[in-house]
This record gives sequence, C-alpha cells and structure tokens, in this order.
Amino acid sequence: MKRLRVTARFAVMSAVLLMIVFSSSKLSSAYAQSYPNITSYRVSGAPDYNAPGNESFWDTIDWTNVPLAASVSPGGGHTSELSVKSVNDGFNIYVLLKWTDEVGPSYGTDSEVYTAPNGTLIPLSADVTRNVTQLFHNSTYYYPDRVAVLWFLGGSQQQSPAMELGSNGAITGGSADIWHWQSTPTDNSPNDSAFPGGYTDPTGKPIYPNDNMSFAEDDFTNMTGFFVTAGNFGADAPNLDPYADPFIIHVGNAFSNSNKTWSVEMVRSFTTSDPTYQVQLVPGATYYAAFAVWNGIQGESAHIKSVSQWYTVTVSNSSPPYPSTSLTSQTAAVAPTLAAAVGLGLLITGIIIGIVIRSKNKG
Repeated sequence: MKRLRVTARFAVMSAVLLMIVFSSSKLSSAYAQSYPNITSYRVSGAPDYNAPGNESFWDTIDWTNVPLAASVSPGGGHTSELSVKSVNDGFNIYVLLKWTDEVGPSYGTDSEVYTAPNGTLIPLSADVTRNVTQLFHNSTYYYPDRVAVLWFLGGSQQQSPAMELGSNGAITGGSADIWHWQSTPTDNSPNDSAFPGGYTDPTGKPIYPNDNMSFAEDDFTNMTGFFVTAGNFGADAPNLDPYADPFIIHVGNAFSNSNKTWSVEMVRSFTTSDPTYQVQLVPGATYYAAFAVWNGIQGESAHIKSVSQWYTVTVSNSSPPYPSTSLTSQTAAVAPTLAAAVGLGLLITGIIIGIVIRSKNKG
C-alpha cells in the first residue's frame, strides 16, 4: 500500500484552512462552578530532563488522577486516565504528566487517513472531519503519541471549547494557549528520525533547540483561527511571531518498558515576551486548564483522542506537604458535552498542525 505522507510545508499550510468553531456553553458559567484543582507547589531544585519525574521534589506531593474520555467514538478514548503533578521554583512552572500505554511508544509519522465505504483510503480534511469517527491504522501505519495542556487565557464572552473543523472561526469567545508535546518531531530520541521539527528563522535558515533538547509546540487559538506562536515555517505559515523562540517550553520525556508508561515533564517560565499569545503565570493565581492524550499506534490523531474536563491550576508559594504515596483521585464525572468540548478544542493542534509530520521509513 502506498503510504500517504504530509510534508512540513503542506501540514502548516493546511493550518490556514482547518479552522475551528466553539460551542455555546459558556465558560463564564464555569467560573461559578468548582472544578478539581491542581496545586503547583514551590520547591527548590532543577529539572532533570534526562530523568523526568525522578527529581526528589516530586516525591513530596501527590499525583492528581485526571479521568479521560473519548473525544470521538469509536476511534478515541484509548487512554482512560492521566496522572498530573505540578511544582514551581518561583520563576518557572513544571508540569509532570504520566499515563499508561500498553501497546508501547509510537514514533509514527503517517498522515491521517480514513476508510471510505468502498474501502479506499481518503486523507482527512476539514470537510469530512465531523463525520469521521475512526482513522485507518495497522501495524505499520500509525501516528505519533502526544500529550497536551490547554490554558484558557480569558477574554469576553468566554466559552468552553468544542471544535468543528471547516468553520470560519476558531473560538467564539476568549483565547487559549496550548502546550503540545509529540513523540515526533519534538522528542529528542534515537527512535525519532524527524527531530527536531521544521523550524527556520525568518531568513529560512534551520534552527534547533539548545543541545537538541526535547520541547513542546506552543500554539494559540482565538476567534480568528489557530496559530503556531513562535518560530517560522516559511512565508505561507500562520506563525504569530517568527522571531520568537519556538523552544520556550522545555520537555523531558521517557517511556518505561517495564511498566508501560510515558512520563513527560514540561517546564516553562512564568512570563514570556508574548503575553497576548502565551499564558502569563503569577504566584497566588489560579488558571483554567484541560488535558488531552493521543495513542498513535491505536489510531488516535487529529480530533480523535482522550480528553479531560476543565481543571484549575493554582500557582502556590507554599512548600509541598509531606511525602505521600497515595494517588489523589479527582473522579468528578466528565460531562459528555464538556469532554467533547475540551477534547475537540484541546488541540486543535492535532489535525491542524500535524504537527510537522516528517516522512520516516519504518522498514
């Protein structure tokens, strides 16, 4: 079978066409509700990107268990829960994400296709996405593993996200900052032949993260569309600030073959040079966030994934509690409309960016 691939330029140009629209359930009503809270405690220390989650300060706080639900069935929902912790050092916030992946890590780079009624494979597009509930995949054709954190930035007439591709707008109220890690091409791993991605400077010269560090894509969505925040993919790319550092969200990631789990640790400074596009964090403040996980080998990509409800994240100046081995379970029911909303709006990154899917020979 001839594999369908997506080049970096095509994937990014597609971002201009694949817009999103958000539902009418207002997030302003969420402000009056109580959502599970994740506290980011103040610690001393530094991240170890070679061993994410193994730094001693992580032992001083409990995990928060975040239930996940399918954004689209039957294709989505292969990850039932995500464990989350957060700390800060007074200048940077660390978010540690861990989830089980029984089928093993995926570094797939195939473009999203689905099976038509006559059996032919058709590339996923904006026109058909709302009707596609399952992507084609098999043992040699699959997609990258991914995890993302969506930060609601606020704005008037805030609404909870529910994406529909092919519309003329991204969000009907407010805006959001999305931190999106992918096993390809943002993972600095020998298994990832596509690292580090497709970034260039505004002159077209390729740029790379310091020491080939893994990173998370930083994305922005508002009422007009979906955009890569920093870096540059060329003249046709919808980047907001091509001169800004695209590697601002540092990541340590590892897959454990012994217990079949991904560990991804995202680290970013409290403040950045782009307050319009990127969440700005202040100690003592609370922010709305949501989470998503894609299992690439099991056919999750684009709008098909596992998603959470809304959570709040409080950036604290307080030290962590004493060490604990228990799992803090936040089992509040995930309302179907909110699950679909958060999930389909939560990474938009999936189908719109791809993110820079590179051709890769799987043999």
